[in-house]
Amino acid sequence: MYKKPVRWLINAFIKNSVMVRNSGKIAKPKSRWVFPYKKEHPTDQLKIKLLLNEKIKGDRIVGLQARIESGKVHQLHIHENEYVLVYSLKGKCLVTIGGTTKTILPNTMMFIPPKVPHRFYNKFSAPWEGIAFAIGTRSKINNVWME
Repeated sequence: MYKKPVRWLINAFIKNSVMVRNSGKIAKPKSRWVFPYKKEHPTDQLKIKLLLNEKIKGDRIVGLQARIESGKVHQLHIHENEYVLVYSLKGKCLVTIGGTTKTILPNTMMFIPPKVPHRFYNKFSAPWEGIAFAIGTRSKINNVWME
């Protein structure tokens, strides 16, 4: 169903990521844990550490480490222009993508195309952590909140 966008996303990342400043990049967190949406959506409880924020041939790629504490939620929203890949590192999280809701375990990859509603709810006893990459055309990730 998503073969063409997935292929574009993978090709863009592979072809262009090595061209960042013509020398590649090794990324470590650039911040402490922060709540990036605290002002625009005070009930959203996603914590992030920024890893990468680069322009690539007119597009942009953002990489971040994500964390959701037990009982907290990253509210239902869409991204207007970004393709998002999320890789689960540790913990469990109840994830909704489009009309599907599943418990996500470590070593699971999720693909979220633009305009597809998604939500991460940690109803479990331990924190959930993952790595996310958003590739799109805006200078900043633009969430359209749905709850």
